[in-house]
Amino acid sequence: MLLNNTIASVSFGLLTAAQSLPGLDVDTNIAGAVIPGSIYLAPNNVPGAGPYVFSLSGNTIFNGAGKLSPGAIYDFQPCSYNKTGHLCLWTGAVTSGYGTGDALVLNEHLVLEQTVQNVDLHEFNIKQSLNSSNGQVTDTALLTVYTPVRRDLSAFGVPYEDDQGWVIDCHLRAVDLGSGKVVFDWSSLDHVPLSESYVLPTGSINGLTQRFAWDYFHLSSIDRLGSGDYIVSSRHTSTIYCVSSKDGSIMWRLGGKASTFKLKGFKFSSQHDVRVVNDDGKIVTLSMFDNAYNTFTPPQGDSSGKIIELNIAKRTARLLHQYDPPQAGFQSGDGGSLMLLPKGNVFIGWGSTPFVTEHTADGRLVYSAHFGVIGSSASSYRAFKGPFTPTPA
Repeated sequence: MLLNNTIASVSFGLLTAAQSLPGLDVDTNIAGAVIPGSIYLAPNNVPGAGPYVFSLSGNTIFNGAGKLSPGAIYDFQPCSYNKTGHLCLWTGAVTSGYGTGDALVLNEHLVLEQTVQNVDLHEFNIKQSLNSSNGQVTDTALLTVYTPVRRDLSAFGVPYEDDQGWVIDCHLRAVDLGSGKVVFDWSSLDHVPLSESYVLPTGSINGLTQRFAWDYFHLSSIDRLGSGDYIVSSRHTSTIYCVSSKDGSIMWRLGGKASTFKLKGFKFSSQHDVRVVNDDGKIVTLSMFDNAYNTFTPPQGDSSGKIIELNIAKRTARLLHQYDPPQAGFQSGDGGSLMLLPKGNVFIGWGSTPFVTEHTADGRLVYSAHFGVIGSSASSYRAFKGPFTPTPA
């Protein structure tokens, strides 16, 4: 049996840094329509890059720049671990679109309680499971691992000689945080052919060397159905996969070149942050950030948030809601997230476009803020909203 995550209130000490992000510039804040909470970001390519928590008015509540880790920080968020509120984040080095580093869990005193080493930056999703044999609740981390491997890529224009011919094998890895054991590992190369990719070897992913291995799949998020099967999002195949937790086989595909479902009146591509909203075994509802752009291929339109309903038996998919950007021309080439809030509101981080927004269920924009310099490389891989009670250090 699987349990849903819940986020508890978290208390953290206030930190200062020599160089800090000045805060959020709030563009829209409609009183009474915005859900209370604090904004969690990990801005990159800005002065004082690092993990922050901001109030809705844009003031800095928590500043961890240069304090939690010397490396880059991604996926900074409130999370549940051991049934209590914690902070989760990834930290490490980033090259050619993926990372090598550690996933960290910190308690309310900013004390490190758990580490998973040598994992990628794209996902750190803690899920609770109930062990039917002993009745104990365990925390399982869903993580990504990117591994460059040699492969004959001559069919894609890459010579297979002189140590050339490299491709990234993306792994879904589930780790029991209590024991540290890997309880599930899935390889993209074992299950998804190279021909499903829309992104050919080029530039920083030309496949000629290990450092510039072809990122044909680009695993961007992992979630889990009530059955225990996994929902895997691939940016470069523009496909969402349902992966069997029993044998790793692909049970169905949504989108891409070989979709199991007919998409009725909508499309998506290069997506991030695909989450299970509802799942009764017959109807599955997913949320996503639809990038519609990946920096390697032409844009397919503006980025947006989407909520999609799948009819498993009929193999049809329909768009329930779409949340458009605060300005026309938003084309986020990487990152992005969509988080469901109470009363049907949604909170969106716009990835490589340095904005966060909140929308009502009917799509009305009720909150918008930005950080850094618009039009610069300022970005935050994801953005979250949740409770925060600061306690002075």
